[in-house]
Amino acid sequence: MSRVLGAAQDPDATYEGRDETEAVTAVVDGDGVVTDFVLDREWYDKLDARKLGAAVVEAVEAAGIARLTGWAEKVAEAEENEPPAKASALPAPPAMPVDIRPSTEMIDHLLYLLHRVGNESAAETKAAEAGAQFKPRPIRGGSAGGHVTVALDGRKVVEVRIETDTRWIGTANHLEIASELRGAFVAAYENVAEAAPRRRADSAIAELQSLTADPQEFVAKLFGVRPPQA
Repeated sequence: MSRVLGAAQDPDATYEGRDETEAVTAVVDGDGVVTDFVLDREWYDKLDARKLGAAVVEAVEAAGIARLTGWAEKVAEAEENEPPAKASALPAPPAMPVDIRPSTEMIDHLLYLLHRVGNESAAETKAAEAGAQFKPRPIRGGSAGGHVTVALDGRKVVEVRIETDTRWIGTANHLEIASELRGAFVAAYENVAEAAPRRRADSAIAELQSLTADPQEFVAKLFGVRPPQA
């Protein structure tokens, strides 16, 4: 399954979606992040300017559906091309015996870290339960020109506001509007990333992750695996 899912991943894949009027086209990448917009040159003949923000959200959602559909098709294709599984052969015995000496110091350190991890996890769970009582506000980002504002809940697009009470919407061409849309989304994603909770670098969980980052090195340290003495 991991090979099938890996084969279905395409880091360069992009997916498009359009609103009902096809005046707005949104593009997302393989992670569902909005990367581009294209507006019809005469979008105002198809769409009321006051509904342009809603049309942008609709196009983004359609692109997200296209992404899921494309990924499912690639998984199905990878499954069809997957060769039948072969019975794995038993691992060959080591050519030379190894000297295994469990490290009491490492074991004590692991037990200490696991105890701290339990305390940290309990504290994080308590904080999450307390935070669940309050609905977080969407995080917003605006374009450099100040004419477009995007609100995100995580990666979900909640709202797109486009200035329509000034002359800008009537004088800006389709390329300018698309550029401000891109800029507003970039700013919103950056603000979401900055607002995400970060685990302290000196936490037990972070130390445990660092300790086990290289499994072979970790096992060697834990069990004291060394080449036999001559």
